[in-house]
Amino acid sequence: MGRHRLKNGHKLTILRDLEERLLNRESLKSVARSHGVDPAQLRRWRRDREKLEMSSKGNKTLGKGRKSSITHLEELIIGWALELREVGIGISYSRLQVRACQVDENFRSKPKEQQYHTIRRLCMSNELVVRRGTNVAQDPPQQAIDQAREWLEEIRPFISVPDLAQIYIINMDQTPLPFSLASQSTLELRGTRSVTIRQSGNSKTRATASLAVAADGSKLKPMIIFKGEPRGTIATRELPVSQYANQLALCCQPAAWQDNENMLMWIDECLVPHIQQRADGAPVVLFLDHFRCHYSDTVKAKLDTIGVQSKLIPKGCTSVVQPIDVGVNKPFKDRIKSQWWEWMIGFGEDGGNIPTPSREDVQHWVIEAWNSIGAHIIQNAWRKTDLSYFPEE
Repeated sequence: MGRHRLKNGHKLTILRDLEERLLNRESLKSVARSHGVDPAQLRRWRRDREKLEMSSKGNKTLGKGRKSSITHLEELIIGWALELREVGIGISYSRLQVRACQVDENFRSKPKEQQYHTIRRLCMSNELVVRRGTNVAQDPPQQAIDQAREWLEEIRPFISVPDLAQIYIINMDQTPLPFSLASQSTLELRGTRSVTIRQSGNSKTRATASLAVAADGSKLKPMIIFKGEPRGTIATRELPVSQYANQLALCCQPAAWQDNENMLMWIDECLVPHIQQRADGAPVVLFLDHFRCHYSDTVKAKLDTIGVQSKLIPKGCTSVVQPIDVGVNKPFKDRIKSQWWEWMIGFGEDGGNIPTPSREDVQHWVIEAWNSIGAHIIQNAWRKTDLSYFPEE
């Protein structure tokens, strides 16, 4: 009797039928014959039933298929991709393909088509799928809300001790700052066949803002990370002489996102000035998400030396329990966008693309937006109904 490649869900259906018919004193062989499968197969399915129950019902095997040919690069490639997504940077198969070519000569020597399919399999095995951007965040799953609630139950006693002032209960996170905020849609007369929307030059240029707020409603100095070499011309000659250099921490990073080096800089230039007036031995708590540089050994050691305890917010829960995500990012970005529109309209009706904003333009927008975020907005972000850090207030 030939073997059949059946889906795991179908195998479980046959096993349930087998159990019922064995109770009626039918033999395993007769059940196998009625389903057109080999008795030896049926015995193996019985032995592996627990694995079948845990497997995908649409699969035809218990295994995950052929292993990736770049398993040794999996953590590096996927970790890099997840870090980019943490700060809102879009990624694609081709972008990961380029990254893999940069870090592995053997992978680079493969044919382009083979490279692409290898990266695609790697993404699928790590639950990375292509998604369209959403303008409004979707409702978080109930599981994330329940997990956030359990985490808060553990955290609340820790932050409610009498000697921990709310000015020293801090949350820090990053948010992307695109240089162009032009909409992809516009009002236009019905029936118009060609709809043109002006964009600023180099519309993909971006920076990252590192923002931090305290539970009492106070704000820490913001940091802006521009694209560039950390010790290049922009970082060493332009940014230090900016008219806003005393109001911002400014630095460069090749991809314009937070890494270990500029995280340490943020601690020195933004966190330390905020906590330097505390009494000797007074505790400080810093809440961070699972972005890799937030919990590196060097960062943890640096925080320990200045007496700051870091607490990581559970993965998947930041949208419901991280104060900056809950109530600060949106009004901040709205204020940035409002200033961008005012700047863009100032160019009048001249044709062509709008010039790219300068780095000083972006610095000015960040300062204006950050200064306009009131203490009540920040306090409310820490005290979201049902998921408040301070439910007794």
